[in-house]
Amino acid sequence: MLTAESANEFLNARQKAFIEDWVNFFTGRPNDLLSFEEVKQNLRLQDSSYKGLQEVELDKIVGSTGRYRDFTRSFLPRNNSTEERWRRVDAVTHEYGVPPIELFKVGEAYFVRDGNHRVSVARSHGATTIEAYVIEYKSRIPVDKNDDAESLRVKMDELLIQEERRDFFRETKLDQIRPEQNIVFTEPGRYRLLKEHIGFHQYLMEIEQQRVVPYEEAVASWYVHVYLPIVESIRRSKVLASFPDRTEADLYAWLLEHRAELEEDVKALGFVPTEDLLEQLKRERATNPFARFMGLFRSDEALKGLSPLTLERAKFLKETNLDEVRPDHNLKYSEAGCYRLTKQHIDVHRYLKSIDFAREIPYDEAVASWYDNVYMPVIKLIRARNLAAKFPKNTESDLYLWLVSRREAIEQSQDQAGQVPDEALIVELEHESPTGPISRLIEALSHRKSKVSEELEKITAKVLAKE
Repeated sequence: MLTAESANEFLNARQKAFIEDWVNFFTGRPNDLLSFEEVKQNLRLQDSSYKGLQEVELDKIVGSTGRYRDFTRSFLPRNNSTEERWRRVDAVTHEYGVPPIELFKVGEAYFVRDGNHRVSVARSHGATTIEAYVIEYKSRIPVDKNDDAESLRVKMDELLIQEERRDFFRETKLDQIRPEQNIVFTEPGRYRLLKEHIGFHQYLMEIEQQRVVPYEEAVASWYVHVYLPIVESIRRSKVLASFPDRTEADLYAWLLEHRAELEEDVKALGFVPTEDLLEQLKRERATNPFARFMGLFRSDEALKGLSPLTLERAKFLKETNLDEVRPDHNLKYSEAGCYRLTKQHIDVHRYLKSIDFAREIPYDEAVASWYDNVYMPVIKLIRARNLAAKFPKNTESDLYLWLVSRREAIEQSQDQAGQVPDEALIVELEHESPTGPISRLIEALSHRKSKVSEELEKITAKVLAKE
């Protein structure tokens, strides 16, 4: 029977719940019951045993299996939907006392299997203990009444990291091969990642050397030739100062994981420098408070923040193979869009050579020919006139692109193909503003097609029409 007394007691409990939630919100203390299912999953609980009827301290009950959102950490009712059930339990308690509840025990903490309202009413009556049928789960992680979901996650992570570290060094013997190593992670799963890196490094060594490479030799080679160079880049960048809770190994893992994503994204395997990633990471960490709040291992959207110029260069080098065709090349632009135009120059050069030689020209051969016979002669002319000194914000490649594109524009407008002398272009460039002509050039060229490009499109259309 619902009584006026039970109504007053429920109202009083609700008011306390409201105050408790606000006080804990402003002090930063957790005020939620723990979900037993989440704890069971996070701590990987499996083995359990029935312990019978016991007297349990109420303040050690910290969670529930199903109704953990309906009550505060001290089991005060959070909403009015529980009122009728709560008042009925309250009336029974006044007359007969509190019937036994059912609990799961993990470490020194308890979770309600059945009896949330009874716990709430008992605490509102000032009780300190309650009778309960207890099932205990064995846990490798110490759990007590002060733990919240985050502290349990941290404890579990620490245990997993310890186990992974022990297994990693037992299998790789890296601590014996390189006693000076200092590989320490703060996130689970990273040591397994290193073993994958070492296994892949061993595979590449065997292909390159055409022999079976012992695992310990591969471990030592990976440490010297893969791990250390990246760690040294991290040290030089001093980016770790922005991440006081992380280690060099953490950033190594982050860089390799996100470089792989980015290189796949721009189809430029091997052409996203470590320094570019570190600079992007450091710049965002220093200027974006929200990034600090989100933490180090955030989504790959952060990588999309790398400049379009960096991504365009990576893609250009991948497509042209210029680093291998001419390892000493000096091609580098200061504006986005330039690499795309240069790629068009190479394509046109290849087309013209194919016509001259009446054969299909391999792309690498076309790249080398363009570099030797088109690009470098212009660069030598730029150096001879010391034009780079007049445009300190631009590179030699910028000036090359201006000269070549300017010649093409004049020849197209005057229908004088091959009749615009280099000297005239040089004089015109010398009279350009030192603030840099390249931005205006890119903007202008982005809105028109060259005459050669138009001819190529016409020829392609005819070929396709015949097919």
